[in-house]
Amino acid sequence: MIMDRIPGMEGLAGRRVLITGGLGFLGLNLVPPLLAAEAEVRVLNRTLDHLALSWLDHLRAGRAVEIIQGDIADPERMPGWLDGMDLVINLAGESGAVKSLRQAQTDMQVNIAGHLNLLDAIRVGDSSPRVVFVSSRLVYGVTGSIPVHEEHPLRPTSLYGLHKLTVEHYYRIYHQHYGIPYTILRLTNPYGLFQLPHRRHYGIVNRFIMAAIAGETIQLYGGGPQLRDYIHVRDAAEAVLRASAEERAVGETLNVGSGQSVSLGEVARRIVELAGAGRIEDTPWPEGHQKVETGDFLCDTRRIEELLGWQASTHLDGGLRETLEGYRSVLP
Repeated sequence: MIMDRIPGMEGLAGRRVLITGGLGFLGLNLVPPLLAAEAEVRVLNRTLDHLALSWLDHLRAGRAVEIIQGDIADPERMPGWLDGMDLVINLAGESGAVKSLRQAQTDMQVNIAGHLNLLDAIRVGDSSPRVVFVSSRLVYGVTGSIPVHEEHPLRPTSLYGLHKLTVEHYYRIYHQHYGIPYTILRLTNPYGLFQLPHRRHYGIVNRFIMAAIAGETIQLYGGGPQLRDYIHVRDAAEAVLRASAEERAVGETLNVGSGQSVSLGEVARRIVELAGAGRIEDTPWPEGHQKVETGDFLCDTRRIEELLGWQASTHLDGGLRETLEGYRSVLP
C-alpha cells in the first residue's frame, strides 16, 4: 500500500518543497503524501533512472511534479533550484559503508561537499527554507544491544557514517551562525517499495526480498546473528513529514526507528518463508565488510514520540508481506 494523505499535514498546503535525491527510495515514497497535502513538489536528482521515473509517474497519479536533473554540489545552479522554496527535504548522497572506504575521495565529495554547497546557497540566497536532513544510525557506530538514544556516543566505523556526522555538525553550526532552520533525522534500516534493484550498497531487507522473489540465494555473512531495528518506508516518510511540519522540531536531532530488533538471519528466514522461494546460505565475511560492521542496534525513539507524536505503526511481518507482494507487481 502506498501512503497518501497523513493526518496533521495541513500546514504543508501550498508550501514549495524541494526533495534532493528525490528519485531515490525514500524520496519516491514522500511524493504522494506531499501532493496529498497540497504541497508543490520539485524533485532534484543526479540521474534520471527510467524505472524510477516510471514509478514516479505512477505515484504522482497525474498531479504536477517538477523534475530536475542536477547535483547539489553544483554551485552555479543550486541557488536557482532553491529559489522560492519553503522546505528542503535533503536526501542527496551515496550510500554504502564499505564503498565509502574503497572510494574515500568520491564519498567525501558526494556526501560532504555537496551538502556544504547547499547550506552556503541557502545562507546567501533570498529565501530561507527549512531543511530536514536525513542522516543515519551509522553515526553511532558500535552500540551493543541496549536501546540507543540521541545522546549516545558517536563513533562511526565507516567514512559513510563519519561523513553523515560531519554534515550534521554543518547544520548545527549554520543554524547557530546564520539561523538556517533544520531538523536531523537519524534513520535506521528502512525497507519497502521503490528501491531500485541495482542499488546494492544499502537496503539489506529489500535486497533479501528481491533475491527471494528471483529464487536466488540470500547470503548471510557470518550467519546473520546481529540484531537490527527495521522500519517500513511508509513510517519513515511520515516521520520526515511530521518533522517538516512541526515547528518544535527545528534544531532537533531525532532517531527514527521501530523500537524493535530482530536478527538479520531471522528476517531472511521470514522472507524466504513468506516468498515461498529463495534460499539462505551462511557465508564468510567478504573483505572489508566486517571492519564496518556495527553489531546489534536498537533505536530509542522516545524523543520523536514525545516531540512529534510519531511512532512506527507497521509490524515487521505485515511489512515484509506487503513489500514482497508490492515488488512482485512493480519490478520489470
